[in-house]
Amino acid sequence: MKIIPERKRYPLKPAFIDTVSEDVQQFLTALRAPKKNVLATRLTVEEILLDLTDKFGEEAEFTYIKNNFLGKPYITLTYEGEPFNPLEKEGDDEFGNWSSALFQNTEYTPNYSFDRGVNAITLRFSKKGMSPVLKLLLSIAVAVLLSLLRFVLPQESISFLKDNIIDAFYNAFLGLMTTVEVPLVFLSVTTGIIGIGDSTVFGKIGRKMVLRFLAVILFFTALAGMIFAMLFINLQEDSGASFSVKVGVEMLLDLIPSSLIAPLTSGNTMQVVVMAVFVGIALVILGNKAKTISAIMSEGNRIIVYMTGVISKLLPLFIVVVLLDIIWSSNLRMFLNMWKPIAAYSGVVVLVFGLMLMSVASKERVSAGLLIKKMLPTFFIGIGTASSVAANGECSESLVKRMGVNRRFVEFGQPVGGVIFMPSTAINFMVC
Repeated sequence: MKIIPERKRYPLKPAFIDTVSEDVQQFLTALRAPKKNVLATRLTVEEILLDLTDKFGEEAEFTYIKNNFLGKPYITLTYEGEPFNPLEKEGDDEFGNWSSALFQNTEYTPNYSFDRGVNAITLRFSKKGMSPVLKLLLSIAVAVLLSLLRFVLPQESISFLKDNIIDAFYNAFLGLMTTVEVPLVFLSVTTGIIGIGDSTVFGKIGRKMVLRFLAVILFFTALAGMIFAMLFINLQEDSGASFSVKVGVEMLLDLIPSSLIAPLTSGNTMQVVVMAVFVGIALVILGNKAKTISAIMSEGNRIIVYMTGVISKLLPLFIVVVLLDIIWSSNLRMFLNMWKPIAAYSGVVVLVFGLMLMSVASKERVSAGLLIKKMLPTFFIGIGTASSVAANGECSESLVKRMGVNRRFVEFGQPVGGVIFMPSTAINFMVC
């Protein structure tokens, strides 16, 4: 759809509010946005304009702008006068700021700004793109087709392509993801705690979430540990036990950063989370005394999330590179020769996942098939790239947009949960 820039000025009267709301609906429909997003956006625009009417009166005017920037469509409502943000409503819910149920399941969250006497509210949209699952399948197909080059080109050419192009792109992509991973985790956890707001609310929600993570990790780690012990460890040997205690103590002490910037420079994710939790709690306790720092953290989080989204657009190409590297390195043959133990382990993983899935489906009263459908893109990306960082962006979007989880829960819970599950994941890899 070609977007024609448009700028019109209207009085804040009911008839013109209806006109703009109807135009917003038609605009999003033309962009092939999901119907629920179209309706939610129209109702929210109406709500914003009605709030402006209550504040400034029907004789005041506003400007309605439609345009696109770098291929991303957006609409903006501007109005002159004193600073007034209709997105912030006292007592809106337990989180304080704008969290209307209309926007909990959409990606079109409004953004407010004030500059030189002009208030502006902007909503940025995305054109409907290809399904992530379809992108993954196409990437696999392209990788398989390109792998046939080994039967056409000499081995020297294949080695040259692998060593100078495939490996270079692989390392560059991982470097990009590592660059954004540390600030993403730090800012996500910090702003997640800030977003929850009240320290009492955070204590209740955060404690419940962390305890749930720890309960799951304790059960499955103990199960994996018993299997590991039965297969590989002689429990009568004191050296094995003392080694385990030593490793456990070192892991706990390693959570404490040696300096304020050490976790950020070393990339130690667990230390980053610990530091982010302390910083977030401190900002919540200080409240208005640290309002500027909290705002900077929130803006920084938006920037890093956007950067992660841009980098994630390279995922299909990265998947092609990963698969080509596996096939051209002859690792695929080694993998196929190990199919029995891998199939057995995968079967156990599927069984455990099935039990957890049925538990969630029963508790939330939704079908297991629907949950799988909503989570499938995240799983495919994680399996296809063997990188939780690569799947992070899709995971967040799935939770917020497809499952309706409050974004503030996701911003806090996802990185914290990921780090808490790291030790059990490591043990499971050892068992495998």
